[in-house]
Amino acid sequence: MSRRRGAWLERACSLALLSGLLLLNGCGKAAGRLAFTGEGTQSASVPLAAGDVAFWTDVSLKYRMPALLVYRIELEQGGIRVASVECNALEQHVVKLGWIEVRVGGLRSISGSGQMLCSTHLAKAGLTKVRATLAFDYRPTTLNFEKADLVIKQ
Repeated sequence: MSRRRGAWLERACSLALLSGLLLLNGCGKAAGRLAFTGEGTQSASVPLAAGDVAFWTDVSLKYRMPALLVYRIELEQGGIRVASVECNALEQHVVKLGWIEVRVGGLRSISGSGQMLCSTHLAKAGLTKVRATLAFDYRPTTLNFEKADLVIKQ
């Protein structure tokens, strides 16, 4: 390989690596996590900065389609609700990391982390109570539920 072509290849690889790191950095830093091993409600107080808040799911479950699994999330600061959002845990993720999905007939198995198509914006920074209810709006006939953690990122 010529020196010129080797230098070009090295720059292309460096650019690809930098782009990948910028993409991961754009995914935000985990600020908190609510662990779910089934349907229910969890809450935690999380220090959040003013600005955008993204929600990810970290799931591992198997079910017979169709199903609709939803997080209903409320954020409170100083006892006042400052935001609420509803997120679909199983479909339409902006980014997927370590995502493995298998569909065989009507059965579906999902494992991995994904940024959901829901977010909110906080006007001010501070300790924020994040309360989330995870529930099936459409319950599958067959279900093996390991986890569906909600991850809060900024």
